[in-house]
Amino acid sequence: MIDKELKLIVQPRVIDHLGIKMYQKPVDVISEFVANSWDADSEIVNIKLEKEKITISDNGSGMTFDECQDCYLTVGRDRREDTGKEISEERSRPILGRKGIGKFAGFGIAKTINIKTISKFNGEKTVFQMEIDSILEHDSRNENEKPIIVTEYIEPNEENKSLCGTTVTLDGLNVEITSQLVSDFSTELSRRFLLTQFYDDFKILVNDEKLPDNFNSEMEFVFPRDFTDAEKAKFPNVVSFENGWAKEPFQGKEIQWRIGFYEDTIKIEELRGLSIYAKGKLAQKPFFFDLTGGISGQNALEYMTGQIRMDFIDEGNNDLISTERQRINLQTELGRSIRTWGIEIIKILGLIWKTRRSEKRLQELNNKVSGFRDRLDKLPSSERKTIESVLKKIASFPRLGHPRFQELCNDILTSWEIGRLRNLITEISETKNLSAIKLLEIFSEADVLTALNIAESIKTKISTIGELKKRVMAKELENSVRNFIYDHPWLIHPKWESYKKERFVSKLISDIADKELNVEAFNGRVDLVLSSGENLLLIEFMRPGLPIDREHLERIFYYVDGIRKGLKKETGSRFKRIDSTYLITELKIDSDLFTTRIEQLSRDDNIFILSWDSLIEQAKNQWEEYLELIKQRNPNDKRIQDL
Repeated sequence: MIDKELKLIVQPRVIDHLGIKMYQKPVDVISEFVANSWDADSEIVNIKLEKEKITISDNGSGMTFDECQDCYLTVGRDRREDTGKEISEERSRPILGRKGIGKFAGFGIAKTINIKTISKFNGEKTVFQMEIDSILEHDSRNENEKPIIVTEYIEPNEENKSLCGTTVTLDGLNVEITSQLVSDFSTELSRRFLLTQFYDDFKILVNDEKLPDNFNSEMEFVFPRDFTDAEKAKFPNVVSFENGWAKEPFQGKEIQWRIGFYEDTIKIEELRGLSIYAKGKLAQKPFFFDLTGGISGQNALEYMTGQIRMDFIDEGNNDLISTERQRINLQTELGRSIRTWGIEIIKILGLIWKTRRSEKRLQELNNKVSGFRDRLDKLPSSERKTIESVLKKIASFPRLGHPRFQELCNDILTSWEIGRLRNLITEISETKNLSAIKLLEIFSEADVLTALNIAESIKTKISTIGELKKRVMAKELENSVRNFIYDHPWLIHPKWESYKKERFVSKLISDIADKELNVEAFNGRVDLVLSSGENLLLIEFMRPGLPIDREHLERIFYYVDGIRKGLKKETGSRFKRIDSTYLITELKIDSDLFTTRIEQLSRDDNIFILSWDSLIEQAKNQWEEYLELIKQRNPNDKRIQDL
């Protein structure tokens, strides 16, 4: 039996309020223990996230038995006030702990907190356990003293001094440690501390991996790193731009900051805004200093993130930080001054971002316009100037994504070339400031223009189908009709529009046929072979008016089957499969067995029999339905409705 006793002396319900209710996320909880390790002059903190428990161990100064009682288990002890020091004993680090309550954060996610500590001062080892159920039981009886279980104790000895440090184990977790949580944890914890970036003698490991510094990753602009000399001049109070940080005086103290902008809007709420750190630890989650408006680059707030060091808000009599270290008090005199400073820097950087983004878009525009250069150069110089002016104005809109931007540029140029939207485009080029409303007008008209172009194309296709019908009704020779469909493969189906005829394909099929097939058994070749990517489309035509017979049906099966087998052997060819085979003919079928065979070929081999009448009617109906859909989506555009 261990002849040692510890007591937690605290008013009822304090642990409930300060431990359980205030800390609900693992990263919030563990941040408090990391801060304790820092204050204990530890060189390294190793955090182990396991399914059943979380362990935080350090190699700091540890605690004697008396320190466990008088310091750790004394709620509300202000270390700085007790010792009269703002810095640690050995490494002269700025002390993070102040209110003496972060040690109970573990109860927010665990039922039991186990502490093992060995003192660097005398080698004394103390192991004790705090259980939330036991503490709350004593609370229910309004007892201020809560007995703490001491599970191991070793008296002071010289040999143990080298083993100094503290290990905290959280058991009975009420959160699930998933692989995703472990993956996100390091990134979240890195946003809570700047300690590892400013101090070489302190490292934080998560499952033996160092914390990442993700601040610069995937950002479009980072300031002050990317400042030009002219932009630096906008910050006359800044005394240095070093190591990626700006440094400036503030009421006899010092502020350091770095602020970045992502290329796209920030979707993660905990990343959007400026974070304030006191002595290397998060004191204010990302915010915009309560800014409500009056900023030229208002959209900048959706892209902005940043880190600001204000150690002075946690020094001396200054105590602007909330208990859970999520926000600072801006209602004090010092807080109001900080708010004014923050809003001013947001406004300046927002304007710089807006200018920079526009310049970058203009450069991107020049690169994109180079793709249209041949078309632009064909325009008279005055017209080319008008078009380029409009495209550059559109480029200045930060919310416009690259794909939509390129699409719109193409639509504007096409509109001018075919004589549409000229009045609107000219009006925009002469407008000094392109408004969002006018841009929406362009979008709307450009979308209608695209629909109109598609609709006119469909109308042309329907007319082409009519031409095919005339040829079939006239029973023109097979070659004439075949060549017509070769030029218009979408007649078979809209999805065949991307298919094309290549000499290599026809030669490949011919070679395979010679190798795989008995020429006497199949005297002839499939009329048309089209390709798209890895796929082939085979089509054979029978002259209009000539009906199909059983012999012809089996020959087409034999041929297609042979080609498929041959393609499997041609491993170096980019063509891998026959997508479909169509036999266009007249249907005069009397035998049920013949009908069954046709159904089998369709089901098992993707060989389809299609009559000339069905081909024409099917193609016509498909395109007419497409045209009707476009008309329904643009009910107010007379040009489309007139089609």
